[in-house]
Amino acid sequence: MMTLDFKGDPVAINVAIYARVSTEEQAEQGYSIPAQLEVLRSLCKSERKIVYKEYVDAGISGKSIDKRPALQELLRDVEEGKIQEVLVWKLDRISRKTSDLLYIVEKLNKNNVKFRSYSEKEFDTETAAGKLSIQILGVIAEFQRNTIIENVKMGMKQRARNGKWNGGNVLGYNVVEVPSGKGSESVLLVNPVEAELVRKIFRMYAAGQGLRSIANQLNNEGYRTKLGNSFSTVAVKTILTNPVYIGKIRYNVRENWNEKRRKGINPNPIIADGEHEPIIDMDTWEAVQKLYGKKSKTSPRVFEGTYLLTGLMRCPQCGGTLGAHRVKDKLKDGTVVVRRYYVCNRFRNNGSRVCSSNSVRADLVEDFVMNRIKEVVLQPKILEDIVNKINKDRSKSVLPLQKEIAALDKELKTLESQKQKYFKLYESDAIDNDFLVERLNELKAKFDQFAQRKREAERQLETNTSSPISIKEVREVLTMFHKLLENSPLNTQKTLLQTVIKQVHVKKNGKELEGIELEFDEGIKKCFLTLAPSTDKVEGAFAFRKQKSPTRYTLVI
Repeated sequence: MMTLDFKGDPVAINVAIYARVSTEEQAEQGYSIPAQLEVLRSLCKSERKIVYKEYVDAGISGKSIDKRPALQELLRDVEEGKIQEVLVWKLDRISRKTSDLLYIVEKLNKNNVKFRSYSEKEFDTETAAGKLSIQILGVIAEFQRNTIIENVKMGMKQRARNGKWNGGNVLGYNVVEVPSGKGSESVLLVNPVEAELVRKIFRMYAAGQGLRSIANQLNNEGYRTKLGNSFSTVAVKTILTNPVYIGKIRYNVRENWNEKRRKGINPNPIIADGEHEPIIDMDTWEAVQKLYGKKSKTSPRVFEGTYLLTGLMRCPQCGGTLGAHRVKDKLKDGTVVVRRYYVCNRFRNNGSRVCSSNSVRADLVEDFVMNRIKEVVLQPKILEDIVNKINKDRSKSVLPLQKEIAALDKELKTLESQKQKYFKLYESDAIDNDFLVERLNELKAKFDQFAQRKREAERQLETNTSSPISIKEVREVLTMFHKLLENSPLNTQKTLLQTVIKQVHVKKNGKELEGIELEFDEGIKKCFLTLAPSTDKVEGAFAFRKQKSPTRYTLVI
């Protein structure tokens, strides 16, 4: 049907075609992207409407609308008034979740954009009856999805109760597919080499070695986890507490992990006798569990020293963060002193095979930071030189950033063309489903990488094209910051430093410091110049830190 204006002349309607197919639907008849697009293009042509753009999310589940880049782009174009109608092949291509579906339809209605489904022609989102129809269809689609999920979960739970493995790699076993009925099922077969490593880990712990000591030794001896990574204390703990090694199946430890995260831990998981061969005997298992339970009851901390720069330094060797560490030394007169350090967290967790300690004396680095800030505040010429150099560098970086953004745009268009090429090959049966999914995943990884870099470059460009940094404002903020820092207790000093310092740079030799990178934005200026004029008010002035500002800039002093 053609739309006419008040004179009877045809009005151009910009239609957005949206198509989606999840990975599991790739090979199903009628679900392929090209098939959806062909049907929708033909409909627009017959109605003499203009296809403004085709928005395609390929190989992406309909579970979450936030993780669909094409849909998010479509919604942005809707808000900008570029589209008058959205057309889909079927309602559940937009979403199978009722709340998301209604959210999208409401957003379209607010922007006077019509929503149509080729397969469900009985509703019009502009009428009350149409809204009722879409709600009913949405509820049905979500009900079907939830029913499928419940059936799958029920089947997997029953498999676990019957002692069957539900998939996933575990050190000590190989997961093998064997024929079962009309299909196949996963079973665990002992891997002799890995099984001996598991027994070694249990023996080491039973002999008194701690988690960190075991991880360190394993890494130094060249052992790796099932996925080929270095051993960590968490990896060792997971092995020591997994009943699969005594022939048990443990399942449903976590419920709805995507939504509930750590609150989704199930206190009563399924534990049943498995069909697989055990690796660890019961005597060793019980001894290790008893010892682990005793060690896990940690004693209260004796040392209460404050580490002002936690998380603000990175290891010059591996790039990991430097964390708090303390060492007790006994002097000749018998006095015990506690020395504070910042050391590489990867070294602490994985041992010397992964990285070195690269320790930095806490008192020295903290004194350096405090003294350097004081020096910059008391000597205005230093600050003036720093700010002038930053303003100069910002102006020079605009053209390279513009060129980079243009090059990234070109790369993104090339990737999109390659994706369409593979869809055409799939439609013509030149490639199979597995090859298509593999290539799409590779292209998506590259696309996401380039898109992320483009967003970062655009952010940098926006920052560099903004007004020059004011030396007067920076001096005022730093002066107030230094004044508060000198007169605050240790805990407040830590809050202040964590607020302004982005990173303290450590030289590659691990013994010297290169400089302090400070980060400022409008929120920080407001905090120190108005919200926190005294130490008694400073603790309540940091809510702005959760906000992002386009005027953010950094100084290295």
